[in-house]
Amino acid sequence: MKLQSRLISLLGNGMNTMIEYLKEMARNIKLETEYRWELPTGLPIDIPVNVIGSFSQNIYLKENLAPVLEQDNDLSIHYWIIRDWGGIRTFKVGDRNAEVIKTFKKEVQRGKLTRSSFSSISSLSKLSSFWEPGKYAIYDSRAVFSLNWVIFRHSNDKQLFPQPVGRNTAVSKYDTRTLFALSGIAHQYHSHKTAYHNYCTLLQDLSEKVYGTRKPYFVEMLLFLAAPTKIIEDIEKSVTVKID
Repeated sequence: MKLQSRLISLLGNGMNTMIEYLKEMARNIKLETEYRWELPTGLPIDIPVNVIGSFSQNIYLKENLAPVLEQDNDLSIHYWIIRDWGGIRTFKVGDRNAEVIKTFKKEVQRGKLTRSSFSSISSLSKLSSFWEPGKYAIYDSRAVFSLNWVIFRHSNDKQLFPQPVGRNTAVSKYDTRTLFALSGIAHQYHSHKTAYHNYCTLLQDLSEKVYGTRKPYFVEMLLFLAAPTKIIEDIEKSVTVKID
């Protein structure tokens, strides 16, 4: 099957174990009630009064903002996504970052990123997740942290993703790159050129298996929520350190 072939190419033959692990995680972490990302003021579009709760409101915003972004010639809404919705206030408004945004969009469409664009992927991927929410996901440090651990534990082919620097204090205590290196288990990381697109494709495939939809943000949200709880618990139970 086509989907199975894609998963094998990205995960190796241990894909079934990984999918079952994520399904169990999804049963324990209910996105509808546990995903809490409060919307800031100054929404670019109106959200219907019958769309209630943080999860549903964010989904509505993600699924309905693209037409407005196409007309956002001064990039003010793009900055709103990164700075206000995403909370990345260090991403300043100005000519330099306007060019960064435009360049990133061209590279996303081409299917490969430069090192410069990838260095800001946590911020910039917030934009692509609104440009095409059915195709692109946010390359968030917490989500990548979780995904790498699940791949490392449950996939035979340990192709991992470069993890951006994150802001979550619980997650930042665990340097998985060092843990993986000390394990002695062979693994490698995707190139900065293709990591983002491979990540999005993988999340689409996993969302289809876990949630029955190819919208990548479902598994992205799951991984985001699991990082400081389920994943850290799993790491602590699985890893021991011995110094001779």
